[in-house]
Amino acid sequence: EKAGLAIAKNQGSGHYDRFRERVIFPIFNARSEVVAFGARSLDKDNPAKYINSPETPLYTKGQYLYGLNWAKDSISRQDMVVVVEGYMDFITPFAAGFENIVASLGTALTVEQIRLIRRYTKNVVMLFDADPAGQSAMIRSLDLLVEEGMAVKVAALPDGEDPDSFVRKFGAEDFKKAVANAQSLFD
Repeated sequence: EKAGLAIAKNQGSGHYDRFRERVIFPIFNARSEVVAFGARSLDKDNPAKYINSPETPLYTKGQYLYGLNWAKDSISRQDMVVVVEGYMDFITPFAAGFENIVASLGTALTVEQIRLIRRYTKNVVMLFDADPAGQSAMIRSLDLLVEEGMAVKVAALPDGEDPDSFVRKFGAEDFKKAVANAQSLFD
């Protein structure tokens, strides 16, 4: 219950599984220790498409980047990171060989997340979904990135595509080209 995996029932005794009927994504810290979970509904009509662990003594959402534990060496080597929004937007490109990528866990970047990135690079390419929520989160992140001294570029994918769907349709090489064509924030 303290970890947020089970929720006490309102009436009577017992608990129920917070992540029932969902695909679960463990969230790791930079040392590859599981600190929380995210989950996507298997029911496409469920209005709560994604749910996450609540904040716990181990987990504060704005302090972690999904996939950093796997990507940090590549980020340092390439001196650049691509920041995407969600779990699948990280997993699909990473599995296709694009390894200097992290996900913001579906929110605008926080100062803590930016400082975590800065341990490995100052060069950031933002690649959030083209929907209003993604664009709004990216815009909120840009000011903080600049304030923290990061060199920021913005990449775009065709309308209706996110990193997950784009890599599945067009492949990792086209994804690399889209990232390489990222524009300076000021452009």
